[in-house]
Amino acid sequence: MASWAEGSTFACKTKPNGDQYNRAINICHTLPSSSPFIQVEIPSFKTVITSNTDMQATCLVHTYFDATITWLIDGKAVTKTATREKNATHIISNLSVSSTQWENMKNVTCKAEHKCFTSAEKTINIAGCPVNTPLVEIRRSLTDLPKRDSAVFECDIKQLSSCNLFIALEVNRGEILEKKHYNFAEGSVAKLSISSQFIVPQKYWMKDQTFTCKVIQGSSKTFHSNSISNIFVDPSMELLLVPSKGSESQTLSCSGWSFNPHIKWLSESQERSPTSTNISMSVDGRVRVTSQLVIDQSEWKKGNNFTCEVSDRSLNTSITKTISLCSETPSSSQLVGVYVQGPLPQLTESKEHVTITCLLVGPNLSDFSITWRVGGSKIPESYGVLTNLSVSHNNGTETRQSFLKVLAVDWDAHTNISCEGKHPCSNHGNEDHISKSRDFLEPTVKIIQPTASELSKSDILTLVCLVSEYFPANIIVHWEEDGRTLASSHYVNSPPWKYSGSSSYSMSSRLNISKTEATRSTYSCVVKQESSKAPVKDNITDVFASVIYSQPSVYLFQGSNELVCLVFGFSPVSINITWFQNGGTEPLNYNTSEPHRGPDGKFSVKSHLYLSQEIFLPGVVFTCRVIHANTTLSRNISKPDTMKYCNLFDNIVHADVNEDTAEESWNVAFTLTGFFIIATIYGIIVTLFKTKP
Repeated sequence: MASWAEGSTFACKTKPNGDQYNRAINICHTLPSSSPFIQVEIPSFKTVITSNTDMQATCLVHTYFDATITWLIDGKAVTKTATREKNATHIISNLSVSSTQWENMKNVTCKAEHKCFTSAEKTINIAGCPVNTPLVEIRRSLTDLPKRDSAVFECDIKQLSSCNLFIALEVNRGEILEKKHYNFAEGSVAKLSISSQFIVPQKYWMKDQTFTCKVIQGSSKTFHSNSISNIFVDPSMELLLVPSKGSESQTLSCSGWSFNPHIKWLSESQERSPTSTNISMSVDGRVRVTSQLVIDQSEWKKGNNFTCEVSDRSLNTSITKTISLCSETPSSSQLVGVYVQGPLPQLTESKEHVTITCLLVGPNLSDFSITWRVGGSKIPESYGVLTNLSVSHNNGTETRQSFLKVLAVDWDAHTNISCEGKHPCSNHGNEDHISKSRDFLEPTVKIIQPTASELSKSDILTLVCLVSEYFPANIIVHWEEDGRTLASSHYVNSPPWKYSGSSSYSMSSRLNISKTEATRSTYSCVVKQESSKAPVKDNITDVFASVIYSQPSVYLFQGSNELVCLVFGFSPVSINITWFQNGGTEPLNYNTSEPHRGPDGKFSVKSHLYLSQEIFLPGVVFTCRVIHANTTLSRNISKPDTMKYCNLFDNIVHADVNEDTAEESWNVAFTLTGFFIIATIYGIIVTLFKTKP
């Protein structure tokens, strides 16, 4: 039977009547000889992806013949034996392939062969449709944000091919938590997008876990997303003091980061309700919760502790931070400069009370308390104490003043008065004290004379009064104009200072005056000291005299071997002096001194023309020309036939003009000149009377 089934031919030979007859027969003559119909079935895409067992392909051959079934993988015959079943009309062959080998196969072929028909085969494409490289991302689902009691990840896939799709959530690039399969109908959109959500079981809510989206499409092509890691970590937090200067309330802000953070406020072991809460999610999937607590400034100033607790239920962990006035104030900001100043001098006269001033200098002075003591006894705030609000300055510091009214009799009795500034977070305060001094140093007062350059630069001039070497520090300085007291808005007084190693004080006062309003006024810097009998003052008169125009006076003198041109009483200082001979234009060789400023603010100068006997001849005229502003003055002199009295002026001509003797020198010169003129006139008159017939 086996030979018959294989198509062997059987022959019958006979020789009736001596003739030989041959007849042959095989199975092909008895059955239809057309090519068989072959049907191949392979595992579904879902089976291939989800099953870990061997894959099985089934070939169904519709034939009556006992055909030979051959399997080919990617065109190569399979050496392994396939199972086979045969009935009257069909042959069924099953081929088992490992899942790993199956994933790498492109096609599988079932081939049927028999002598009775032409061989037939059926090939199935395993690789499926062409696959694009999709964009795969993993993120924490926003739908999970309001609940925050579950872990839901979202796999977002874009630019997918229209092939069957398998999506899985993978842990640590190995374990598959959940799988999802999607089938696409033929003719679907070329590039598709899909978003799929996966719930992470709570047993995976641990540190150091990495979650990835795995996508398989087509011929088991695998794609992975970015990874989310370190999402189930211990919470972190930040506790801040929100600036609220000048407000009656203080705002605290607490932020917590973790997978599932919750915030709770505590103060002095009591839970406090937050004023506002905000929830957001970052790209890495961690949630940020920000909570604000608003409290009264008075409660904050007490130094109470406020605690923020951030807990994460996913890890059953929590952390806390505490904030208070003391924790937010560095030790350097708990120090303050304290300066106590006694009453102003004029306020101690005929008064029942005097006012003592305490000045605090430092940062955030509203946090400091101010305590007054008189003779060691603490003074309550309700008793004659007035404290101003803090004043901010550009250098980042603040100043604050407090005033205490003290009985004048206590002040005159030299009672010790102290002021202490203390921060609530510091164990020690800063203190300064004062009492009426038993020793006094009378100040030296000097108005600094402005220079000619300062006077000429502007119509507004600043006079500086230097008050030095006085004690104690509390003095009154004001300015007067022609005996009238000027308003304090016209001048600025500096605070007192001490030079290194000195026990006395110094200060300065600056007064602005106008050239147009103060032509010849007298300005006085007046200083009054406590218990002083009379003010100490310094005066300055006609400040702008040296820059206001005044025409010069010019006198020409002759010595034994020189001529002197004396110019005085002029202002401003700029002046030009030249010498000429016989009206010529070429200036002669001469020497002119520097201008000297006199007490009246006017200037004087002298110019020397040295002469030799060869050029100083009778009849030769020498000219001294003075140009000042728009005025030109000339004085001429020539050598007479006899110069009997010339030597009278030798001493005058050679006299030095200096700051201390200038005025006296001019007076002597003018007096001698007058005597000379009178003597000359007298001699002429006597000569006329003697020669009269």
